[in-house]
Amino acid sequence: MINPQRETDRLEYFSDAVIAIAATLLSVDLKAPRADALSGTTLLDALVQQWPSYLAFAVSFLFIGISWAAHHDMFNYVRRTNHIMLILNLMFLMGIALQPFSTALLAEHIGEEGERTAAMVFYGVLLLTSVSYNAVWHYAIWRGLIEDCLDARLLRALSIEHAVAPLLHLSALLVAFWSVPLSLIPVLLLYVFFALPRVAERLIVGGRQIPGFGEGLEQ
Repeated sequence: MINPQRETDRLEYFSDAVIAIAATLLSVDLKAPRADALSGTTLLDALVQQWPSYLAFAVSFLFIGISWAAHHDMFNYVRRTNHIMLILNLMFLMGIALQPFSTALLAEHIGEEGERTAAMVFYGVLLLTSVSYNAVWHYAIWRGLIEDCLDARLLRALSIEHAVAPLLHLSALLVAFWSVPLSLIPVLLLYVFFALPRVAERLIVGGRQIPGFGEGLEQ
């Protein structure tokens, strides 16, 4: 009989490829000002005028980078997969693949009449991606696809940590109804949060693993 629970290598390789392509495509909309289009302005002025594109690129690239790092960390704990897990992971990757579109949309309409709509699409894609990521994690726990000997305290702490991203993205989406510039604050807070030491590091004190924390997870 075919075992429905498989190793995660192919899922991780495919995910890495999609994430890498999406991150690369973000730079496509960064246009170098043409010399014949400066019309009396300096190159520096022309570059400054494109600040929305640079800002949207930075926000999206950092999000994709954080998503890749978090996805990599998650699969230090997830050891098996099945068909439903693959579908949930595809939803996560769909959100990643939409980043170049939502980023270009936001960059094009910042400061224009459609700014709020563009921001809501942008944050909606971020929310879809982070919710899908959490769905992968919680499904893995529910179906027992994680490392068998993980401590329950670690699982709870990781689940809380993963929940921060969708909460902050939802906050950004709601704030965008009122003020698009202020809606960047929850996103910046998310980047600060993920720059802090990870929860797994805080649960391993003095190089000694907590009881039940499986060995061989330090990849």
